[in-house]
Amino acid sequence: MENQWTARPWKVVQGIGVSFLLIVILAFIYGKFVHHPLRVWLADGEWCVRFSPDGTRTILYRDEC
Repeated sequence: MENQWTARPWKVVQGIGVSFLLIVILAFIYGKFVHHPLRVWLADGEWCVRFSPDGTRTILYRDEC
């Protein structure tokens, strides 16, 4: 009988693959639904804003963005 703690290579590869896929999905969700809407909310609804170190904001237009 095989020891229950023996690492089976295929199961290790599957575990790494599932973990990687989960990280990619979570990163996509964060980028799409959290990060960008949060930045727009912080900029008072403006899509493209540059913030200065003192906290002032400059609204950018067209090619400046």
